[in-house]
Amino acid sequence: MQIPVKVIPPEDDENRATQSQQTPPAEEPTSAPAPEPPAPAPEEVDWRDLALRLQAEMENFRKRQQRLAQEQIAADRERLLRGVLPVADNLERALAHAGAQDGLRQGVELTRNVLMQWLRQQGVEVLDPVGKPFDPAWHEAVGTVPSAHYGVEPQTVVAVSEAGYRLNDRVLRPAKVIVAV
Repeated sequence: MQIPVKVIPPEDDENRATQSQQTPPAEEPTSAPAPEPPAPAPEEVDWRDLALRLQAEMENFRKRQQRLAQEQIAADRERLLRGVLPVADNLERALAHAGAQDGLRQGVELTRNVLMQWLRQQGVEVLDPVGKPFDPAWHEAVGTVPSAHYGVEPQTVVAVSEAGYRLNDRVLRPAKVIVAV
């Protein structure tokens, strides 16, 4: 129990005597403050349940990280393959303008064949939409012609200006086509 103490400035003895007469002595509290109730005992922790939950969380984390890594690998692979497609286009253009039995033509054909074989090994397929209905999910229309001129139904692909490619049933690059209307 603490006794309240009043501090009086030491400079003036007369003030000290006057104050002690005016201020009644502090009364002691009649009752001590009520003690705080004891803290409730912590509930028993089920350590086994906690360990199982943490294991499940870690397994979910591992699966999520593995899925994200696989998605990143697939995205990087698609980016790489898209970067190679202009090489295939340029080889096709070179063949279109090369002489009939030129040695350079044979070298370009061999190079194109090796590249196309590598693309097939990677799961890339060339889209061949000529004569098929136009599908904006797989094709990009770059021009139109009258359907009567080609004797086909409207909305049919009649020519390809740039080859399209797919990778595992996903468009790697849509085919640029001319459509009959």
